[in-house]
Amino acid sequence: MYSLRTFFNTLVFGTSAILWMFFWGLVAGPFLWLFPGKDGRNVRKFVYIQSKGILFFVRACARDFRVERVARPSEPCVVVANHQSAIDLYTVASLGFNNVVYITKGWVFKLPFFRFVMHGAGYLDAEKTPPEEMLARCKQALENGCDIVLFPQGSRKNPQARFKSGAFYLAEKLNVPVIPVAIAGTGALLPPGSIWLHPADILIKSLPAMRPNDFSGPVVHLEMARTAKNKIMEVVNKEENK
Repeated sequence: MYSLRTFFNTLVFGTSAILWMFFWGLVAGPFLWLFPGKDGRNVRKFVYIQSKGILFFVRACARDFRVERVARPSEPCVVVANHQSAIDLYTVASLGFNNVVYITKGWVFKLPFFRFVMHGAGYLDAEKTPPEEMLARCKQALENGCDIVLFPQGSRKNPQARFKSGAFYLAEKLNVPVIPVAIAGTGALLPPGSIWLHPADILIKSLPAMRPNDFSGPVVHLEMARTAKNKIMEVVNKEENK
């Protein structure tokens, strides 16, 4: 039954998700090119709507799909999450983050259509953007009301990898809250390097925000990174080992 469900998920829901992305990209592409909105706001809204559609198919594939969230600060934030699967990019939409700027690896900017969307939305290349420019552009995005989203583990191949401190350095320098997000089960649903969509139990959970002034010492961003990882992985490990 498990193998049959995996095959059905991949053939029906996986194909439908790809068609959903292609269709809405084809329909919205010309409009977004002509009317990207102020600082790419329309493009970011398009990504949010497209992500909600992808999450519909993810829910259909999953045995259980739960979203748990706490109240977020009123001001724009840096959002950090653990990284298990290519699906993770879309999961933050389930928490209501609808105006976000992603900081991601450079190879994504080379993909057809995705390249246009990412540049149009003001997303940032973590590998090619100089530190001073990165800080300035993040500051501008936050001032425009955007949340900054990062996956500080960098790679989804090692779900226990340490959190790199760049996201927390940004938060410290710009004095904005960090919202940790725990993602459990997406690596079981779509493992790295696989095309098969396995039935899995998925949990997306936001945790209470951390502020830089809650920490002290000469390396605040490092302490924030350790604390965020510990809190996130506590949730993930509990969920996946139950």
